[in-house]
Amino acid sequence: MAEILLVQSSPTRAVEIRILLERKAHAVKHACNGRDAIQALRQGTIDLVVSDLTLKEMSGSEFVRGVQAHFPDVVVIFITPKGAEQLAEESLVAGAVACVSDEQLQGLLIDTVETVCRVRFGNDPYGPLLAKLQANSFDFDLPNEPRLISPLVTLVLQVAEAMHLLPAAERTRFGFALEHALVNAMYRGNLGLGPSVTPRHHQTIFGHATTDLIEKRKAESPYKERRTQVRVDVDRTVLKVTVRDGGDGFDVENFFEKATLTRLHQGVGYGLLFMERLTDDLEFNLEGNEVTLTKNARPG
Repeated sequence: MAEILLVQSSPTRAVEIRILLERKAHAVKHACNGRDAIQALRQGTIDLVVSDLTLKEMSGSEFVRGVQAHFPDVVVIFITPKGAEQLAEESLVAGAVACVSDEQLQGLLIDTVETVCRVRFGNDPYGPLLAKLQANSFDFDLPNEPRLISPLVTLVLQVAEAMHLLPAAERTRFGFALEHALVNAMYRGNLGLGPSVTPRHHQTIFGHATTDLIEKRKAESPYKERRTQVRVDVDRTVLKVTVRDGGDGFDVENFFEKATLTRLHQGVGYGLLFMERLTDDLEFNLEGNEVTLTKNARPG
């Protein structure tokens, strides 16, 4: 359960969203605008903010920068109306962890909140030991089993937290991006399946959702032989994770030339766009089947 601050000017809309969140046992407080939200953050412990992107007295970017400046452990998710794609993109660059389009609210908001909470609140029994770590590298060879994604992301974030590399909100942003990279590698790369024929991100990782087509691909060649290679490099200055799948890759340059948050609202390239916005650097190989996510240290 998370302590969530809902920032929504419409009372009717606020009730609708509150019901969605409280059904999942989250505790929800409500603020009508950005200024009231900042005041509420000063008064109590809030883990997560779910906010309208189009606030009357300040932009979404201004709001998330204010939250980061004074409450670096709080993460922000924006609800974005149709036609506000540029503002949504600016808010992600400014520090929001995710944007959920108003058109997809019923389906995606809870999945996004649950994913962020699992990334944000992983247990860390090795914290005191990892705090003494100066540098390390890990290499993983993963089969196409999404149940391995969450433990891997949790391990990476535990190391980053214990080494004091990033404040909580930035760790969450990186973890969210890494989850998308791993889902893309297993499903888009190794199994050759697009988003229209696979379950949603949260259901895939945490609900173990599958389909007959997914299981068929896992059992037949060449898909069953393909693996996901993950390399984690961390020291006191930077965190880098390289994810390589066994698929044919894609046309990276052409995709990002056409990539906009309008396409995100249409469900096209959702994971790749978030990966680009939530990391300090995102680099693909020429074949398009390997990506390196980089986050520079900025201790909280």
